[in-house]
Order: sequence, then structure tokens, then C-alpha cells
Amino acid sequence: MENPFKKVIHNEKLPEVIKDKVMSDVAMIKLTLDMADLFAVKYPESLEELLMIARRNKNN
Repeated sequence: MENPFKKVIHNEKLPEVIKDKVMSDVAMIKLTLDMADLFAVKYPESLEELLMIARRNKNN
């Protein structure tokens, strides 16, 4: 695929279609990173903490 930014002349304004596509791609990457963080880091940590609390309550 050809780089659309090489077609833009310095005096020209970036077409809205390309701008929207770039912003959409950035939003998708951010969403993917947030989902990975949620399921790979935060969920296991919260599950571990929940199990530790349950064990402490069982021992008391």
C-alpha cells in the first residue's frame, strides 16, 4: 500500500478521509492495548487478591 502522507504537499490540508482513517486506527490500537491490560494484568491481579481475601476469611 502506498503511503498517503507522501502525496500531501506542505501547503495542502490533509483530506478528512485520511485523517479519519488515522484517528480510527489509533483508537483501535488504544482499545486493543486497554483490553490486553484488562485481561492480562488487572483481571489476574484482582482474582489473586480475591482468593487471598477468601483464604484469610476461611482461616479466621
